[in-house]
Amino acid sequence: MSARLARIGTAVLCMAVAGFAVWRSVPVLGFALAEREAGESGDITPLRPFAAILETGALAEASLQSAIAQGQSSDTIKADIRLLTRRPLSSSAWLDLAAARLAAGEGMVEVVKALRMSALTGPNESVLMASRALFALPLWTALPGDLRRRTAQDIAGGWERLETSDKLVMRLTLSTAPAMRSELAPLLRQADGMDQARLDDLGLGPAGPAQPEGSAP
Repeated sequence: MSARLARIGTAVLCMAVAGFAVWRSVPVLGFALAEREAGESGDITPLRPFAAILETGALAEASLQSAIAQGQSSDTIKADIRLLTRRPLSSSAWLDLAAARLAAGEGMVEVVKALRMSALTGPNESVLMASRALFALPLWTALPGDLRRRTAQDIAGGWERLETSDKLVMRLTLSTAPAMRSELAPLLRQADGMDQARLDDLGLGPAGPAQPEGSAP
């Protein structure tokens, strides 16, 4: 009799545990459905209640923050475009548009278009050149040749506007990207105002002597 009661008790306990697990999994399933709905509609309202639930709180908060950031980028793009319809020669607005497009995950084709327009409308504004150089340098491998040359010119022209921390970031970036370093160094040496002291600040030593034609490297 006692053995039978023990088996019944164990069965009841297992059923209770299983039922509890199913019950606690319901919010997770509900969140998955709400997240899918939010992704299709663009409305994040259905996700908000799940932020207060233990099982889904962290996931919901992450999804909400991601959606808000994307929405802010989208709003920034719209605001920049509205400004540019009134001030198409605003080089800073074109740079802001490039940054907003990058943050929104738009393709590099669109980012490059806005960056190129910033360079065309404000080629010699030192403050803007410094900002454009800081923005463009991490994108080096995705930039076409004309914007790589433009980035070198922006570094040289905006040098006095760069903070010491900005120059340090550039130096670290170049130290971890040998290909970028080898491509950027000769462009900087050709840029006006980029003397050896400034190149040294970026960790770019003097260029080696030219090899005679036909000699071994």
